[in-house]
Amino acid sequence: MGEEAIGEVIEASTTEFAAESRELHAPPAFGSFVKVPWDGEENPQGLSAIQLQPGSSEEDPFDSFRRGAGSFGVSYQDIIEGGEPDETHPGLSPAIYAVVHQATTGPADSGRRLRAYWKDEKQLSEEQPELSEWLLVTSFSAIVIGYSANGRVRQFVPPRPPKLHLPVHPCTPEEIRLITRRMDFLRTLSNFRTASSEEVVAACIREANAARGGDFEFLVAAGKELANLFKDDYDRLQAIMRRVAL
Repeated sequence: MGEEAIGEVIEASTTEFAAESRELHAPPAFGSFVKVPWDGEENPQGLSAIQLQPGSSEEDPFDSFRRGAGSFGVSYQDIIEGGEPDETHPGLSPAIYAVVHQATTGPADSGRRLRAYWKDEKQLSEEQPELSEWLLVTSFSAIVIGYSANGRVRQFVPPRPPKLHLPVHPCTPEEIRLITRRMDFLRTLSNFRTASSEEVVAACIREANAARGGDFEFLVAAGKELANLFKDDYDRLQAIMRRVAL
């Protein structure tokens, strides 16, 4: 993560984190993918390390899924290539991945109330430079959709939240393609308690599709997953699909 950070974590939980933006009025785009370095590790053997209890069947309960008889979620990789989505990428740095769902600009002191100065932006910056230097701050919040460890991407909550004061970086197009190969992240976003969940889902699909240079097969896979998620809420499904198509 050698590129300049766009933010710094100031609050974190297992499902979400908040960060202060490096630049005032310049948070990462709504629905964009961001990452925070993570020092956690997981069992490198993954599911293969699960041991059957004495007396249980010798048959591997996950074998049917590995052989393609089932799926834990619609897989974009499976649809277009029929390959194994859980590949190892040795060059992938451990990180927690998230999607930006909110950004705000306000006084650095939450107890301070701003007043109107009735000046244009140029006058205000010349006469009140302390506003941007000391009194105002832009922050953003992001929903955790997964993490990477041991060169593998996992689309579920990491064992621990990111540490405070760590840098936040934008994800590269390659990272976006990797972390959206499976569609489980759409369920995470759609179930998150935010008034703009439809907007977030649609925006991140547009971002993921742009990282692929515009890929109709990806949109088809995303549409199928959304149809499954919102099979009992046609109006919500339509609202998201219209926003994706914009």
